[in-house]
Amino acid sequence: MIQVIDLSHFAGNRPILQGLDFSVEKGDFVLIFGQNGAGKSTLLRILSGLIPAKKGGVLLNGKSIAHYSKKELATLLSFLPQSDEFDLPILVRDILLAGRYPYQSVFKKLSARDHELFAEGVEYFGLGDLLERNMQTLSGGEKKKVLLASAFIQDVPLILLDEPVNFLDPGSTFHFIKMLDSLHRKGKTILLVSHEIQYFFPYANKILALKGGRNCYFGDKTFSDELFQEIYQVSFKQTFVGKREIIFVNEK
Repeated sequence: MIQVIDLSHFAGNRPILQGLDFSVEKGDFVLIFGQNGAGKSTLLRILSGLIPAKKGGVLLNGKSIAHYSKKELATLLSFLPQSDEFDLPILVRDILLAGRYPYQSVFKKLSARDHELFAEGVEYFGLGDLLERNMQTLSGGEKKKVLLASAFIQDVPLILLDEPVNFLDPGSTFHFIKMLDSLHRKGKTILLVSHEIQYFFPYANKILALKGGRNCYFGDKTFSDELFQEIYQVSFKQTFVGKREIIFVNEK
């Protein structure tokens, strides 16, 4: 689905990403982690087509992402930024319906399928009471729920998320992760940036660890305390409660 080829990016002369090479297959759940300044958010913005890479390229379904129109990309992927990046005075209903606009011609009205997906998204994510609310009036957890629902209604195969549980309370975090896992089980491909690796590591099947803009590891998920030590300079431990995998910082 995605092929990243010798990808590098710079801010002036300062390298942000350096020589990244990796491939993401359809149905993968990729957890991307690294310290602040490792280039994680920049990588997502390049993969989403929001900014062009300075060097190298990104192929989406075998075609350079630079050769897609914005409307074409909107039928293939959805990018959920950090909540503080999305604070516009727009009604929740309009945000959700906007997910269907890439499929419309200029004069065409919403189809039966559009209304069906809208209704399914509202019901599945429990947004009936929020439809007439302004996005600026919502809590962080409510905004995240709306944005994830918009990706569901947009009905794209690829979802990119940047720090999706920042500032959420434990209950909102739990429900958000369960909804995201459900979308993955429905066949969506997920690329997710998060410092909260203890939440998402159990759900990922692949991981990408970045350090100083470079790829320290990409591949099938495997627990490696050595890798976490290299990235974060702290030790992690892994345990299981039944079939549930848990990783946590090992305080020595």
